Amino acid sequence: MLVKNKIIFVIICLSVFALLMQGCARIEVRSLAKPQLNMLEYRTFTTVNQAKPGEQNHLRDEVLLEHTSNVLIQKGYSESSPRLAKSRITLVFNEGFEKVFVPPSTQPIISYTEGEFTTVTGKINGETVSLFGYIPPRRIERYVEIPAHKIDVYKLMLRIDIYDARTLSMIWTGTAYLESSQGKAIKDAKKMIDKLFKERLPEL
Repeated sequence: MLVKNKIIFVIICLSVFALLMQGCARIEVRSLAKPQLNMLEYRTFTTVNQAKPGEQNHLRDEVLLEHTSNVLIQKGYSESSPRLAKSRITLVFNEGFEKVFVPPSTQPIISYTEGEFTTVTGKINGETVSLFGYIPPRRIERYVEIPAHKIDVYKLMLRIDIYDARTLSMIWTGTAYLESSQGKAIKDAKKMIDKLFKERLPEL
């Protein structure tokens, strides 16, 4: 019974790991642009860190805003002073654990016995003899039902907003979602920025 419980635990861990790896490979993005938006009118920009100096997220957001600037410059935009820029860019980045429902499933257990040399008994010409032979490994396959359960998944949400610098009205917003880990959050957040701008930001 103890061995079976351990096997079930290992399978659940592998399922969770597979779920997390699948999640890490897929960034979900959404965006909304002002109707008939012409980004040429907003090609000069400045970034605004909404976290105040000394706050916990200030340095983290500075790193992400710097990456945002670099990506925009590569796309042909120009960073300018707050006084001259045509657009202002802000971001919101949230990270943390969230309960995720995992539906029930059936997982196979496949194992092999070790091959061994041993004495076997057999008949040759009607006479019982003992032979020293090799027993090959045997494949054993069983199935285990894993009940529905909830797991803690580290999730990221990043939103970038672009405003008209003069009227302060929003002209574009994009949001990205990703399952990640604490150690990879900043690295993955940069990938989220890349994907948002590559796929959803209107061309100049």
